[in-house]
Amino acid sequence: MSDQFEFTVIIPTHNRAEILVKCIQALGCQTIPPDTYELIVSDDGSEDDTRDRVKTVAGEVLCPVQYLYQTNQGANKARNQAINRALGRILLFINDDSIATPTMLEQHKSTHMQYAAENVGVLGRVMISPEVPPSLFAKLHLDASYNLWDEQNEVDWRAFYTCNVSVKKRFLMAYGLFDETLRYHEDVELSERLSRHGLMLIYNKKALSYHDHFLTEEGYLRTAGLDGKALAMWHKKSPSLRKELAFFGFAQTCSPALKIKHKLGDILINKATIPFLLRTARFLSKRCEGAALLVYSKVYQALKREAARNELQGSI
Repeated sequence: MSDQFEFTVIIPTHNRAEILVKCIQALGCQTIPPDTYELIVSDDGSEDDTRDRVKTVAGEVLCPVQYLYQTNQGANKARNQAINRALGRILLFINDDSIATPTMLEQHKSTHMQYAAENVGVLGRVMISPEVPPSLFAKLHLDASYNLWDEQNEVDWRAFYTCNVSVKKRFLMAYGLFDETLRYHEDVELSERLSRHGLMLIYNKKALSYHDHFLTEEGYLRTAGLDGKALAMWHKKSPSLRKELAFFGFAQTCSPALKIKHKLGDILINKATIPFLLRTARFLSKRCEGAALLVYSKVYQALKREAARNELQGSI
């Protein structure tokens, strides 16, 4: 296995050429030498001008840039294709709308130097870009995820977020790649499998990138369906992970008390009442943000449970 570079940064993408260029430009301005890392853009069947834009920006940055293309088969297959082509000792996974701060790679490197064992990975921090207008839904999605691990140095496998996480390639190749059947929770599904082989994850907040994406109400609620379906698929694959799936909100494996609570919630939150609840949340968002966040989160969880049930029942 070649270790031609210290890092390979893997960026799956699909029809997001404009923000991808910004992502690559930021990665081309890192404080570590440009000959110590490479970028791999793994294109999942883009129909825009991604190929041409990558070719252009690759000529503007000093670090090497590989461009891979596949027909639209999902981000996980794109990631796996890039893993197999990577020439770096350490693989760093980010999203195409993640804008790295100049010292992000340096911070990942310093932590890997401190924790040199093959089984150690590094979680970096992702914050909403200051260039993006404030979004209520970022607090429910991105911020909520990272807030779980504040003030912790070593975090468990549940914090393996592929918007900014690095792992040694040898460890990954030895114990498993991404499940190409999943379209959500694929990162933590992989890390749960890696945890059985000793995965250790260190959190370095200074390895910072910015999420350059405005999350809308529609986008937030659409994620609920992906979330629920993925959990149900994961459960069918690994039914023994009852507690682990319950942590991620899989209602079918939670405690009896929570199941009763969920059933009551499903009675109150349904196709007939959701439009009214969303109107209420929009009204509250300008007057009482906390109450609006609560209503939105309850609707999200109800949609997530519905998607999980549909997947388990084999319905569309």
